[in-house]
Amino acid sequence: MRLALGTIREAAKDGGSGSAQGPRPVWMKRPGTIAGALVAAAAIGLVFLAYGFADDGSDGSRQDQGRALTDVERIACSPKIVEGDVAAIQEHPEQADAVKVTLTVTDWIKPKQGTQRQIQFTTMSANWKGEPAYSAGEHLLVVVMDRPDEPADTFRVDGAGTSRTLAAVRSRIDKDLPAATKTECPAFWRNRGE
Repeated sequence: MRLALGTIREAAKDGGSGSAQGPRPVWMKRPGTIAGALVAAAAIGLVFLAYGFADDGSDGSRQDQGRALTDVERIACSPKIVEGDVAAIQEHPEQADAVKVTLTVTDWIKPKQGTQRQIQFTTMSANWKGEPAYSAGEHLLVVVMDRPDEPADTFRVDGAGTSRTLAAVRSRIDKDLPAATKTECPAFWRNRGE
């Protein structure tokens, strides 16, 4: 845009001299230069204008599309965080890369107490993550998200070859839980896809 405006400025400055002597300005040798520069400037302006209208009224959702939740926000957006033992694993009927897990809860983290002895959640299959398959009796920490399209996060005792071991994640959750209780789940997460 600066180049286009610079060309227009130079053309206007050189065009007003009225001198018939000396070399002709560059823009006079190429009569389409000014017209091309004006068209380019107008096109760029329209793009910026269209972008502004598309973002209007969206509460900044365009800026937040690529944003990830912080650890504290993730806890704030999680209605259930528990530790427990795997009671059953089923293939997900609609997603080849997901499984439905039934977990017998041994410790409620969020909320501090729950009424259910068992919960069921959907998560990505361990094979899809490149980990050993889940097994009955295996102890997990589970972070269930508040959106049905978002798989629960699972953390294993030994980390299953990853750095996200259950003990390390539990320690971080215990540390961040007080701040998360005072944090609202961000609008960009609650309103995704609307």
